[in-house]
Amino acid sequence: MALESLLILPITLAAFLVLLMIIVFIHEYGHFSMARLLGVRVDVFSIGFGKPLLRWIDRKGTEWRIAALPLGGYVKFFGDLNAASQASPEVAKASAPATTQFPKPGDAEEIAQGMTAEERAVCFHFKPIWARAAIVAAGPVANFILAVAIFAALFAAFGRQYSEPVVGSVLEASAAQEAGVLPGDRIVAVNGRSIEKFRQIQDALMLSSGDPVGVRVLRNGAEVELTIVPTRAETQDRYGNSIEVWRLGIGGDPNAYGYEKYGFVGAIREGVKELWRVLSLTTQYLGKIITGKEDAKQLGGPIKMAQYAGQSAMSGFDQAGYSEKPSFGLMLRSSLVDFISLAAFVSVSIGFLNILPVPVLDGGHLLYYAYETIAGRPLGARAQAVGFRVGIVLLASLMIFVTWNDINNLISSIS
Repeated sequence: MALESLLILPITLAAFLVLLMIIVFIHEYGHFSMARLLGVRVDVFSIGFGKPLLRWIDRKGTEWRIAALPLGGYVKFFGDLNAASQASPEVAKASAPATTQFPKPGDAEEIAQGMTAEERAVCFHFKPIWARAAIVAAGPVANFILAVAIFAALFAAFGRQYSEPVVGSVLEASAAQEAGVLPGDRIVAVNGRSIEKFRQIQDALMLSSGDPVGVRVLRNGAEVELTIVPTRAETQDRYGNSIEVWRLGIGGDPNAYGYEKYGFVGAIREGVKELWRVLSLTTQYLGKIITGKEDAKQLGGPIKMAQYAGQSAMSGFDQAGYSEKPSFGLMLRSSLVDFISLAAFVSVSIGFLNILPVPVLDGGHLLYYAYETIAGRPLGARAQAVGFRVGIVLLASLMIFVTWNDINNLISSIS
């Protein structure tokens, strides 16, 4: 036990760094590959920030770096001042705030005079709006593609167990019992949404916020309409971490389980569905937080990500989950599957975060491009600069908040 305790911290740190580097690489490679496809010269591709520990130059002149602080990464295009793709003095006037656009109509022509035709052809800031937007959007899209690929691979390799939405048990004094739910009831709809699998009930409850839930059940061949008010309860996730959930107080029937297998096309289809499910739940949850209907204390940051990375990497070595003593290979495979599954969900989260319409994030750039498309001219340089400053404050505030949540949750779990 003492040896296991000593290994927890280094394994957690190593798993977190590997997870982060994979997700960051895929995100930045999305920007990089689209830029290359559209003829933009890429000066730097960096995994991490700060002093480069390792660097090399490829045949097209891009400098690849692995830097000392592996908490992110960036792609620097030709003409950029920095990693945020702000135009360099050669591309934007030195007297104006640095922006990702040309400050006002006519500036592009003036700036172009200081560049050769070959340089203008490969400069990010001289590309049409659709090309710049495609390059910016390619990062989050790459994260979503990675998630779909992982989900699909797992579904194809292992299939998917499911349970029919049949009530096997009803807890005493639970919300379900008070509403009149009985063992044997088949739940066919929740809040008007058709239910085919038990897990869909759990998804519907995740965002109920304690509001009354309309549940339609099939009982003795007839449909019965019930209204249930979910209750908040503290439970544990698969790793033993304390979490709070909304629940009805029902259990599934052990006799109503099934197993689905998928071919290549079916696995891809299910992978896309799973991506949409996660994005939908994330969007709705964020909306509930903004409107005050959900508690933001469950939002996690880098510490929580590291915690889950370590737990997933060690999950297969918990022998309590096996009926017989497993081989090392089986335990390692189980851990890898769990870790890769986590990578899919983290990739979705990173992609979602980056498409938020906040200046300095990819979504902020896309917001500026949308304005330029509608207005027929770029947003003013000063407005863009203010937007970037506001974006930095918002992003920093979010990081401080989720890190504070992580620390509090970590302290609570220890105590």
